[in-house]
Amino acid sequence: MTSFRDSLLLAALLGAGVVQAAPLAADAPVLTVAQATPAAADDDEEDPTPGAKTTPTTTTTTTTTTTPAKTNAPAATAAPAAASSDPDAQKLVSGAPLYNPHVAVHIVEQKAYSDARKVEVVLYPVQMQVNGKFTQHFGTMGSVVYHLQENFGLQITGGGNWYNVESGFNGELVDKFRVEAQAATSLLWTWGVMGGVEVTPLYGKFAFFEGTLAHFSFVVNGGLGAGGTRHQLKPESQRSDGTISQATYGDTGARFMGTLGAGFRLQLGERFAFRLEVRDVVYTARMERVNGCNVDDLRAMDTKLRSGQDPGTAVVSGSCDRDSFTGTIPDTDIKRSNDVPLALNLVKIPSSDVLNNIGLYLGISFLF
Repeated sequence: MTSFRDSLLLAALLGAGVVQAAPLAADAPVLTVAQATPAAADDDEEDPTPGAKTTPTTTTTTTTTTTPAKTNAPAATAAPAAASSDPDAQKLVSGAPLYNPHVAVHIVEQKAYSDARKVEVVLYPVQMQVNGKFTQHFGTMGSVVYHLQENFGLQITGGGNWYNVESGFNGELVDKFRVEAQAATSLLWTWGVMGGVEVTPLYGKFAFFEGTLAHFSFVVNGGLGAGGTRHQLKPESQRSDGTISQATYGDTGARFMGTLGAGFRLQLGERFAFRLEVRDVVYTARMERVNGCNVDDLRAMDTKLRSGQDPGTAVVSGSCDRDSFTGTIPDTDIKRSNDVPLALNLVKIPSSDVLNNIGLYLGISFLF
């Protein structure tokens, strides 16, 4: 009996050593074997009851520990957003996805149409003076721009003011107070031709009527040239019999002019554009001749007129147009010789002032 118990105990100890010595895999269960104990404690080596057979009881405890398997797979990511069901979301307008709410479109991007090496012909059907205190001007102008680069070009502008008169304010001064504006402020601009450059420092684009991209640009231009002028000698007036006395004018010749302007250009498509500009045309108001006659010529004719003679008989220079001061105005009985003293007053004291004719230019252009 004793040897059987000792053998069982020895086997249990050996099994526990083997389990402890063997390395356990991370995922393997752990087996723990407890020591076997007899069912009843007996300090005697002999069985007190002879012939009785005692069966030992062995208690075995098994503990299984499971370690979760390691996962090397990456964490699941959110599914991409579903494509928009709106067919316009994938539609491109001039290369830009304007209808896609998930795409931000920059306002300033590369232009779809380049201006480099193109010629632009501009027509300004209406050009009007906006600073007319003593004068009023309305005219038609044209311009040709050769774009050397995207933002730099050569420009030539020309045209005329088909309506150029002194303002009603100046006529009222003459009628009521017998005071006339000085020639330095009332000189009239008739025609002009100027050449210069045009620079485009800023440009951009925006959606126009949801289906077209409009390109806009800020333009600055300047140039030099020449233009013709005239001055009103006698204002229009009403006679005692109710008839209207026409105004008379004297040609004051061509003079040097300069211009500086700025404005906006709106291009629709590749060929057409609209322009809105403000230009300041600067020219000297100095008058030395009227109808080609200088102060000496006018004095000679004024002397003849005061002596009751025909001014056309006066000795004048070759550039003086004496016929403009002789005879009568067509369809009237007004003598042109009445303009001689008026013209003399203009050139007796020449002015060195400079005039600024600020005009608003509204035009349309074609590029090719």
